[in-house]
Amino acid sequence: MKANTAHTPQAPQDEALLIRRILDGQTELFRQLVVRYAEPVLRVVGRVVPSPEDAEEVVQDTLLAAFRSLDRYDALRASFHTWLMAIAYHTAMNRIRREHRLSFADTDQASLDAIPDAEADALLSDSRQERLALLDRAVALLLPDDQLMLSLYYYDDRPIGDIALITDRSEGYLRSRLQWIRKRLALTIKTLETHDEE
Repeated sequence: MKANTAHTPQAPQDEALLIRRILDGQTELFRQLVVRYAEPVLRVVGRVVPSPEDAEEVVQDTLLAAFRSLDRYDALRASFHTWLMAIAYHTAMNRIRREHRLSFADTDQASLDAIPDAEADALLSDSRQERLALLDRAVALLLPDDQLMLSLYYYDDRPIGDIALITDRSEGYLRSRLQWIRKRLALTIKTLETHDEE
C-alpha cells in the first residue's frame, strides 16, 4: 500500500538562507515558501477536511501560523517541510474537533487481532478497481487523526521519524498505530464487501 511519491525538498542551505532573510525583515520572501508548500499542505489537509473551501482555509491558517512563528523554527530538529506539516496537522485536527466530527464507531480489538498480517496485506495490496473503491470508503471511515497518519506515511511517503515530529507521537506508537490502521482497513473492507453483497 506504500505509495512511491517523491517530493523534492529544497536544499537545506538555500531554504535556511531564505528563512534567515525573511526573519531579517524581507518578509515578502515568505511568498516563495507559500508557493513551494501550499499545494503539498492542501493535498494532506484535503484528505481529512471534506470541504474544499474549509481545506483552503486550513491551509491559509497554517501558512499564517508558520509566518507568525517562523522565529521558533529549528532547522536542527526538523526540515521546514516537516515543521510546516506539523502546523498543518494540528490546525486541521483543531478544525475537525471544533466541528465535532469525531463521532466514529470503535472497532473491537479482538476482531482486529483475528486478522493475520498476511490477510491484511493481501486485502490492501489488491489493485482491482472495485477493491480500490472499497479502500477509499474504508479510509473515509477512519478517525481524522488516523487518516492523516495514513496519508503522511502511505501517500506522501514521509518517514516515521518525520511523522513523529509532525504528530508529537513516538515512533513506536506510530508503528503500532499504522499496523492497527491496516487491520482496521482490512476488516472494514471485508465488512463493506459482505454488506454490498446482501
